[in-house]
Amino acid sequence: MSDFPDWAKPFIAIYENSPAAVLILDEALEIQWANKTAKNKASSTGKLNWADCLIRAKENGLLPRLQRGESFTLANPLLFAPPVHYIFQPQLDESGHLQGVLVQIFPSADTGSSEWQDSMYQPANVFNNQFRTPLSQIFSVLNLLQSEYQNDRTLQKYLGNINWYCYRILRTINNFSMDQRILAGQLNPKMLTGDLCRFMRTLCKDLEELLQNTAYSFSYDIPDESFVTVYDGDLLSCAVCNLVSNACKFTDPQNGRIVLKMTVLEKQITITVSDNGCGMSPQVLKHATERFYSHDPLTGVPCGDGLGLFVCRFILQLHHGTLAFHTEEGAGTTAALTIPMAKSKEKSSLYDDPVSFSQDRFSRPYILMSDVIPPDTEPL
Repeated sequence: MSDFPDWAKPFIAIYENSPAAVLILDEALEIQWANKTAKNKASSTGKLNWADCLIRAKENGLLPRLQRGESFTLANPLLFAPPVHYIFQPQLDESGHLQGVLVQIFPSADTGSSEWQDSMYQPANVFNNQFRTPLSQIFSVLNLLQSEYQNDRTLQKYLGNINWYCYRILRTINNFSMDQRILAGQLNPKMLTGDLCRFMRTLCKDLEELLQNTAYSFSYDIPDESFVTVYDGDLLSCAVCNLVSNACKFTDPQNGRIVLKMTVLEKQITITVSDNGCGMSPQVLKHATERFYSHDPLTGVPCGDGLGLFVCRFILQLHHGTLAFHTEEGAGTTAALTIPMAKSKEKSSLYDDPVSFSQDRFSRPYILMSDVIPPDTEPL
């Protein structure tokens, strides 16, 4: 994501898994990024002719309106089947110049398309989609304000708090999106051959850097040897970050110790995440990985969205692995995930060296760990 301008990064993070097709254009109206729905050639939106749409939009005064900062909607029931609506939202810099455009593509509600009915009209999708655009706009404005008023420490503190709460909303949106993809059978792993030990060393360095300005003590032990198997690095990082985030949330930050350890066996690896926090009662442990189950040990009421461990369990199932817990009230919790060795059915090269994402404010590790980073921590 480092190749994209700052204004585009919040949109990419928020719309990547949206059921609506989304494009990001540069100032010349060239496509710079498309989300998964827009790139899906089997979907109705993926079959649309973008060039024809852009010609039609320009004929209707698209560019002058975008340059004035006005949104532009194109409803075109004639050239496409099914009919669609294009919503162009311009993004201007501080000087009022066009830096790019966010484009959302919606099939018309009256098309009768089962694809449309099965995705966009699901209540949860309607709910989280309504948060995406305003949240991404808030992030964009925050970025401008934090850059403009760097020397105002009081304002930076307030902006830091707003930023922190926005990340909590973003994390929930992402969890809901993952949940909906799981229920729809659309969370398909991209299994590639790679050295899982090397991948975990890079991920743990990211986690260490993200937690370095907090009061938590985080340490890890990853073997120097190799363990080559097939896995989806994006999904596995999601599972591991969720477990580390949970360990932090239920541990006193002032003396909290979080330890991640990886053990390599002949045919499988085990990754444990241990903490010295409050632990779980047998009743809580019984429901811990259930969808939407959440429990605050201090108040006894739900906390969070209750999707983190549910998503973790499903990710491990996709890798034919397991997720288990050893816990005791008042004595901490150890979460253990196992992943068996597997070989790719096709010839494929190894993953390149994993890329560190700790400096990317909209990477999955940053988003998943954002709720345990104090609001007044300096933004990366």
